[in-house]
Amino acid sequence: MDLKVYRNIKKIRELKNFTREYVSCELGMSTSGYGKIERGEVDLTVTKIIRLAAILEVSVSFIFNFNINDIFEETKKSKSHK
Repeated sequence: MDLKVYRNIKKIRELKNFTREYVSCELGMSTSGYGKIERGEVDLTVTKIIRLAAILEVSVSFIFNFNINDIFEETKKSKSHK
């Protein structure tokens, strides 16, 4: 799987202000095991991605397509229209 997906999971978690402990607990795994997911050290199953999306309160496609730069671009656009 593309490393971008793993980075996206971490970025989304951080933007939601969720701790690694919270997400790992919701997944029923250790914090260190969850850390391996965010670092791309383990392969994710479809089931785990679906579960992560539910915990992070986003869609699976959002995880795959998330781009932090889009948020900043949208902020710039809304400020320029004021």
